[in-house]
Amino acid sequence: MSQWADLPKELLEMISKRLDLRVEVLRFRAVCSSWRCSVSPPSFDQEIPPFFLKLPPPIRAPDPIFAGAILMQTTICRMEFLCNYSNSSCSLSKSSLVKVGESKHGKLQLFHPLSNQETNDSFRSLNLLDLKFVQLSKACLLKWPGGISVFGINKVVVFPLSGCIDNCELGILAIYHEGKLGYWRYGDKEWTLLDDRNFEYDDIIVYKGQFYVVDRWGTISWIDSSLKVIQYSPPLYGCGGQKNLVESCGDLYVVDRYLDGERRTWKDFEDVMDTNGNPHRFSRLMSKARPMAVDFRVYKLDEEWGTWVDKKSLDDRIFILGIDCSFSVSCRDLSGGKGNCIYFCDSRYGGQGMSGGAIHVFRFEDHSIDNLALIPDFSEIFWPANTGSST
Repeated sequence: MSQWADLPKELLEMISKRLDLRVEVLRFRAVCSSWRCSVSPPSFDQEIPPFFLKLPPPIRAPDPIFAGAILMQTTICRMEFLCNYSNSSCSLSKSSLVKVGESKHGKLQLFHPLSNQETNDSFRSLNLLDLKFVQLSKACLLKWPGGISVFGINKVVVFPLSGCIDNCELGILAIYHEGKLGYWRYGDKEWTLLDDRNFEYDDIIVYKGQFYVVDRWGTISWIDSSLKVIQYSPPLYGCGGQKNLVESCGDLYVVDRYLDGERRTWKDFEDVMDTNGNPHRFSRLMSKARPMAVDFRVYKLDEEWGTWVDKKSLDDRIFILGIDCSFSVSCRDLSGGKGNCIYFCDSRYGGQGMSGGAIHVFRFEDHSIDNLALIPDFSEIFWPANTGSST
């Protein structure tokens, strides 16, 4: 340890600037006294004022007292618990998925990657020297003050990637009202509709540094720096009712979700807007029963030939379809759980806007779908390993 403790301060400062996660900064400072002195700790005493986004119509706040929506940015990590053994390097003993965010005071918070529920555990109760955080994905979520999800927003990402919520250059890409693709820049009085001919978009993803979207027919398009939507793949013409984009091992996949009923569409929202947001019709729209998933199919895009490959198995991979982001991970890197399955949120009457529902697991081997509460062994991939809602 003495050799590491004697590293030049300039080198330690260079290393610390390359740490992407604040938790890694804390772990860096926990190594020894010389490393701790080389980097200033994050301030947790002063409250960070929220950065309110005054989103224009058709997005409306549920209460006029709200100053605006808040963009919450979190990081999906694989949290590795390390054990030190004599005469050997650290060995992995346990690894789980967790979502890392920050409180209004800048303190680090842990959330469930799918339900977005904050855990009761804090970083103060963890020995950071025994942990390693591997970043898997980033997620964005719009909420009103008090934690209420912004109804009508289905998916949001920061555009461009260098955008920072602390400056007025912030822009966001969003799928809203069940299919419209729009862009909003801080200070704009209205949304910029990026495609006035297609109101059937389902998902957005950042893939290889570019923004990609998929519609309900499985056509993938990418969005260039001028906000032009350019078709990237042929239509999939999958028969499912909802599409998700997932990156796995460097390849792009479309997950086709088959539903037991019809989804809400942009026309449902337009009807409410035409009545000047009649509260009774708006309430009926919010409480409308949502269709549930009954099956899944997964397709891989062969970029060289521009064709779709119907995947019959995910092998050791696990696909996580979150409300705010989707990603994949190998079951070999996690404690518990099994590969060749899809985790997702589903609820008949819950999950309004961008909030979640009960967690379910789809298994490719027999195309079964079970509530996670009924198969607790599958919950061990999350930290802490809770089963979530059973409704």
